[in-house]
Amino acid sequence: MTFPLKADVAQHVIALCQSLDGNKTTSIAIDVSLTRTLAFDSLKLMQFFAGVEQIYPGIALEDWFIEHSTDGRDTLGSAVAYMTRFLAPSP
Repeated sequence: MTFPLKADVAQHVIALCQSLDGNKTTSIAIDVSLTRTLAFDSLKLMQFFAGVEQIYPGIALEDWFIEHSTDGRDTLGSAVAYMTRFLAPSP
């Protein structure tokens, strides 16, 4: 079994955000905030969480979001780092 690399996960997350954003933002960087930069409302956030769970079954970002959203740390890079912790093989 192969495990996704952080760069692959980042690419999937950025593509998901672009599709949810309606491709309005031509370039979405890994350091953008879901709420502050992309201005995702509650509906878009739920679509984002559902999209992540569809791509990576068993990965739930709700707890990560609660912890990181209040001060703008809800960046795509932070989400990717959180996700790859669960996708990496156990030592």
